[in-house]
Amino acid sequence: MHGKVVPIVPQTQAREELRLLLERFAARKRPIRVVKKSAYWHQRAAGTALYVVTFGGQKVYLTHYVTTLGHTIYVPDDFDEWPPTRAIQILRHEAVHVAQFERYGWIGMVIFYGILPFPMGLSWFRARLEWEAYEETLRAVAEIEGMAAARSPALHDEILRRFTGPDYAWMWPFPRMVRRWIAEALEKIEREMAASPK
Repeated sequence: MHGKVVPIVPQTQAREELRLLLERFAARKRPIRVVKKSAYWHQRAAGTALYVVTFGGQKVYLTHYVTTLGHTIYVPDDFDEWPPTRAIQILRHEAVHVAQFERYGWIGMVIFYGILPFPMGLSWFRARLEWEAYEETLRAVAEIEGMAAARSPALHDEILRRFTGPDYAWMWPFPRMVRRWIAEALEKIEREMAASPK
């Protein structure tokens, strides 16, 4: 998602942290499953539907994107080859969506994420649900790669592109607001990291 940065967490440690994260997922009262997206017909159908409704703008749903439905995280086929630091960042983002499903239920998530107030162009609830998850992405990047990586303009531009482009069906057309959310989140994360024991 962003340029090459030397992680402050070594890859060997990151691999162990990833293993422990997956163990925590499996040990929950309602376990979180991580499965390959292409193995499920409904994910293949979703990929086709997204390609159509975004006029070809979203054409890498199956191969580049991770999707969470309920307590299942659907990952691309090459997920096992991802650097563990990236896998941790993505799974922490998706775990926020699991928590949202637990908070609002399936019907609530379908309504909030997919319908209100509009399914495309001005999707306030989808934007806020995604923002909650992207704040966790920024937190994970800061913890693994350092605050400099979390403050990377390339990372911010990528998040902005996601919010305002076809990836999420142009859910929020206000780039200045997205940049403000990013700045506020970074201030919060920096305070948390300063306050946490070393």
